[in-house]
Amino acid sequence: MVKTKQMNYLSLLYASFMHPDRKVAEVYEDFALIEYKHMIWAMNDMVANGIEFDMDIDDLRDLKVTSTKELREKIIEKLENSIKCENSEGIKEATLKRFKSDEDYFLSVLKRMNDDEKITAFDEHKTLKEIEITPAQADAFNFFLMGETFKEYELITIYSYLKAHINDNVEAVNCFADLASDSIYHLKRFAKYAVELGTLNFVRSIDKEKYKDISIIKFLKENIEEEQDAEKECLVLAEKIGNEDLSNFLLFISRQEVYHAELLERALSHLKK
Repeated sequence: MVKTKQMNYLSLLYASFMHPDRKVAEVYEDFALIEYKHMIWAMNDMVANGIEFDMDIDDLRDLKVTSTKELREKIIEKLENSIKCENSEGIKEATLKRFKSDEDYFLSVLKRMNDDEKITAFDEHKTLKEIEITPAQADAFNFFLMGETFKEYELITIYSYLKAHINDNVEAVNCFADLASDSIYHLKRFAKYAVELGTLNFVRSIDKEKYKDISIIKFLKENIEEEQDAEKECLVLAEKIGNEDLSNFLLFISRQEVYHAELLERALSHLKK
């Protein structure tokens, strides 16, 4: 069930990145965030019932389509298969009813849509709509986006998994919830810039050893250093690109990395008690 919910939220989130119509994209994003909550509830139920699970996902590249009609049809198919999912071990009956109620509504909305627009998220034109950049700047920015998109998805996965397994420590849980929320925001921003460039990439499964049976204290200490390094990388890239608009965005991200390091330090202090 966790895998099903994770695939749903990622598929809907990518649909929101790819769709050129802002209003339709917002619908996909709203549904994606609800599916993320579904995943969290499923994880919490399974942990409470002593059921093991992992965070593997299937290949998302079947969403690499050229029209919004094709995209919508694939999303509908995924949601219909999700409702039929029989692997509900460890999930409360009330939780399952909520899942079905929400997804029945999602399907009713999507099936009333009749959009059929061109998707340009993968055509590699490497230009931005309102920002003039050179090919060299575009390449440097795209390289950054590609790496950071994978990194943010990895962090969303790890923070969500750890949060479900330390639910007796409220302060640490709150820190992980904030960190996961910020990583979702960063993933959205990075992916939307990649769509503008026509270089969108799909995330992939992360190695189990990165989140299962790990020392949380060791992970936090290492990640504090990584966030501090990420801040410096953003500053270096901002200077290298030299474009005012993109530099301002990267400076904004660098300041958030500082806050993330502080959140990790806070979680570490509460888990050490």
